[in-house]
Amino acid sequence: MGGGITGLSTALELLERGKRVIVCEAMTIGAGTTGGSSAHLDAHPEIGPVKLISRLGIEDAAKYTSMRLRAIDVIEHRATAGCAFQRVPAYFYSENPAHEKRLRDASQAAGQLGLDVQWCDSVPIASAVCGYAIANMARIDIQQYLHELADAVEAAGGVIYENTMVSGPVEKHPAELETTSTCTVGAERVTGKVTFGDVVCAVHCNDTSAQQLYLQTPAYQSYVIAARIKESLPDALFWDDSEPYFYVRRATNDGMTILAGGCDHRTGAGDELAAMAALRKWLQDRFDVEEIVSQWSAELFEPTDGLPFIGRAPGMENVWIATGLSGVGLTLGTAAGWVIADLISGNDVELADVLCPSRVSLSSLGDVVSEGVTTAANYAERVLPKNQVDADSLAPGEGAVGTCDGVQMAVCRDREGCLHRLDPICTHMGGVVRWNPLEQTWDCPVHGGRFAADGSRLYGPPESGLDDIGS
Repeated sequence: MGGGITGLSTALELLERGKRVIVCEAMTIGAGTTGGSSAHLDAHPEIGPVKLISRLGIEDAAKYTSMRLRAIDVIEHRATAGCAFQRVPAYFYSENPAHEKRLRDASQAAGQLGLDVQWCDSVPIASAVCGYAIANMARIDIQQYLHELADAVEAAGGVIYENTMVSGPVEKHPAELETTSTCTVGAERVTGKVTFGDVVCAVHCNDTSAQQLYLQTPAYQSYVIAARIKESLPDALFWDDSEPYFYVRRATNDGMTILAGGCDHRTGAGDELAAMAALRKWLQDRFDVEEIVSQWSAELFEPTDGLPFIGRAPGMENVWIATGLSGVGLTLGTAAGWVIADLISGNDVELADVLCPSRVSLSSLGDVVSEGVTTAANYAERVLPKNQVDADSLAPGEGAVGTCDGVQMAVCRDREGCLHRLDPICTHMGGVVRWNPLEQTWDCPVHGGRFAADGSRLYGPPESGLDDIGS
């Protein structure tokens, strides 16, 4: 289940082990989170090298880093020249001189993990005061790579069905799941069933009945801007030590078009317009921007203990999952491919216990509780009084949740001027959706479900769209 980098990598690994494989993708190849990635390929720990060593110990932390380094090698091996794979250095830096000791400690720890690091008193990016370089990281054209990966799956005998939604597994040992086409054939949606020995949930979010994984992998929205600049950016990956951090890299070989990202926040629980404005300001404060070419956001799922969940789904026998891949899903999704394929094949896997989706990390319980506050507050909205919404006063692109004509609803006027009146309750687990004016979507803060302005399902755990209340 899932036609992003995790699902396709897992499919290819299983085919190479002699398995028969069907891939079902709810949208089209490249339409999900992988396709919205800024396509950094690095092995630097998302939680930082010092924290990773503290959490796992030096031996397992080094193995975890080695796994991600291997993932970059695997991507390089699979990519053709058309994917524009390029090995480049990466720089982790600070704009604050007071952070030098912290970064020097991180540099030393990164070296202990097996990364090729070098301290830099001068980092080749505006506003940086110190940092360190990491050799042999990479960048890639991720859309081209995904389509080549899909071609490789089919060439190896796999079958890919796009626009095919599969219901999430809930039984201990399922043998079949229902499928529904996400586009109409004539005026109907085609339904069916898929039978299997094992099922892999590679849809980025938790798509199983394991409730603990929802608490341990809250959904976040991250923002990206593509911009043309007047002076070429050096060919490297850059990210700073702010919280959340900003990052930038070349988008074209001449370095005159770049990708910058950051300003992450919980899905449905932040100010989307302000987040994009903050990213634009960060970019314009540091580069001579000639033109903003494009801007978008993508959803990711942050593990509360800083490590992905890859392996057998909790409480299930033949259901496997990869989720909580944070903002580094290209390397972790690739690694999940061989980890899950080896587990299904009965092979021993290094770090299986560390990655196990059934693990409970005492060190992250505070983060689980903190993230749960957003969920609890959202559920409370179901019983709290609603604001009055005047549908006639909504301008194109505006939306709100409230009482309209005596009925609680999510109502918006899309950019074409069409008015939509919808049930505001998310079809996944009953959260109250919020209007996202930047992306023109209805977003659920509980588990990250996202819906189009007309209520149709876009992304996340929900398997169906919002109900249309009508006029």
